[in-house]
Amino acid sequence: MNSDAFVNRELSWLEFNRRVLEEAQDPSVPLLERVKFLAIFSSNLDEFFMVRVAALKRRIHSGDQMPGPDGLTPAETTKAVSARVRELVEAQRRCFLGEIEPLLTAEGILLLRPKETSSEQERFLEEYFRRTLLPVLTPLAVDPGHPFPYLGNRSPCLVVSIRPSTPSALLASSLSVIHIPSQVLPRFVALPDPSGKHAFMLLEDVIRQHLPSIYNGYDVRSSHTIRVTRDADLHARGGPEDLLASIEEGVRERRLGTAVRLQYDADLPSEILATLLDELELSSEDLYEGDGF
Repeated sequence: MNSDAFVNRELSWLEFNRRVLEEAQDPSVPLLERVKFLAIFSSNLDEFFMVRVAALKRRIHSGDQMPGPDGLTPAETTKAVSARVRELVEAQRRCFLGEIEPLLTAEGILLLRPKETSSEQERFLEEYFRRTLLPVLTPLAVDPGHPFPYLGNRSPCLVVSIRPSTPSALLASSLSVIHIPSQVLPRFVALPDPSGKHAFMLLEDVIRQHLPSIYNGYDVRSSHTIRVTRDADLHARGGPEDLLASIEEGVRERRLGTAVRLQYDADLPSEILATLLDELELSSEDLYEGDGF
């Protein structure tokens, strides 16, 4: 049968997720429901990369060049998926920044960036950082003397460029990674607001504002948020009698799966990006620029 009669499975799934995004874009949908649909869209994409894209990459790495019923090889499908995902993520970004965030602001729900806080909020954040955040932060060095730190699946991190504040025999500059503890603390930190509005700041922005307190003796040159998505598909091996043990092993391996996507701040320096690509064994096709992921 002619391949034109078939629709690519992965591209078809992305069109399903596009319909989720359209719910967020629909002005007739209640505002907070639109926010929820944006979150569902992102969560769906995570699962898509962890399972569908990861499976495509395994086929490519095994040398599989067999076209599917739609006529596309795994490599061609991956390329088409990458292009379509970029279009959808850009539409999501425009929806949030251009439509939803201004509407939230009009309703008294504020997402504050660094340097947008009042003096009262600054004092609150200083106390929050000292008492709540700092005890659960562990900066990890990235240099020839340390192995590259493991970046957890879907766990946002800050990659920080630092250099000694005074002349030193150490490297002129080096990198450090901080895992953002969003699994143990709320990703959005609620701030006091005397006007009665609901003000929030992203957890990574709170950390970013207080980096000098973490890196005593160093100047912070830059800091950027990154997020890795890893292969989390379960690969059952063996016969029925081994199924339970195989699933248990697969669940353990999910956390350590190979990287399949890197999301990063748009202004991440190219030399840092090159280091991340090399350490994570990713290609430029696996890079997705954005913010607030």
